[in-house]
Amino acid sequence: MNILIAVPTFENIYPDTFKSIYDLDPAGHKLFFEFVRGYDCATARNNIVFKAQDMDVDYVLMVDNDVVLPGDVLRNMLELQVDVCLGYYAHRGPKNEFTGTTSVCKLGEFNYTWQYTDKELKELREKGLHKLQIHGGGMGCALIKMDVFRRIPYPWYDWVNYHDVNHGMLSEDLYFCEGCRKADIPIYTDTRAGCGHMLRRIQFME
Repeated sequence: MNILIAVPTFENIYPDTFKSIYDLDPAGHKLFFEFVRGYDCATARNNIVFKAQDMDVDYVLMVDNDVVLPGDVLRNMLELQVDVCLGYYAHRGPKNEFTGTTSVCKLGEFNYTWQYTDKELKELREKGLHKLQIHGGGMGCALIKMDVFRRIPYPWYDWVNYHDVNHGMLSEDLYFCEGCRKADIPIYTDTRAGCGHMLRRIQFME
C-alpha cells in the first residue's frame, strides 16, 4: 500500500518529530512525506487530503509538528484494519500545561471532555485490548483510509463555534470526528500508540 505521511504546520517541524517520522517502520508499505506550511490548521489538513487524492495513496497519516511517534505506531495501527485510527498523546490545557489526560475521548460524550487518562489506556493495553472505539480526539497522529474522504462532505476540517463545546470552539480535528460520526464511520484508537508531545520537553505516554 501507498501511505502519505503529512504534517500541517504554520511554521516549522520539531526535529524530534521529523526524526520519529524518518525512523518509522514502513511495515512493507511505500511511504511518502509532505508538509503544508503557512495556513491555519484546518486549511492545511484539507490541502493535505487534496495532495493525497492527487497521489492516489491508500492512507494518509497526519502528524502534528510537535508530536513524536513510536517507531511501531504505523505498523500497529494498520494491523487494526479500521478506517480511522488515532494515536494518543498528552493533552495540554488552556495554559499550555500537561493535564494528565490524553488526546482521545471516551465513547458517548458529545462535548469531548471525557478523555482517557494514560493509566486507563495502559491498563487496557496490558489486558490485551488494542483496538478501542472512541468518540473522537486530536489529529496529532491520525491514520485515515482515503475512502473516508469520499464518504464525508468537504470541508473535511473546519473551525466551528459551538457554545456548549470546549468553551465555544469545536476544533478542526473534532469537526472531522463529527463528520465521521454523522456518516456512521467509527473512530478507534490503538492502545499501543502512545506518542510524545512537545512543550519545551517531550511528554511521552507510557
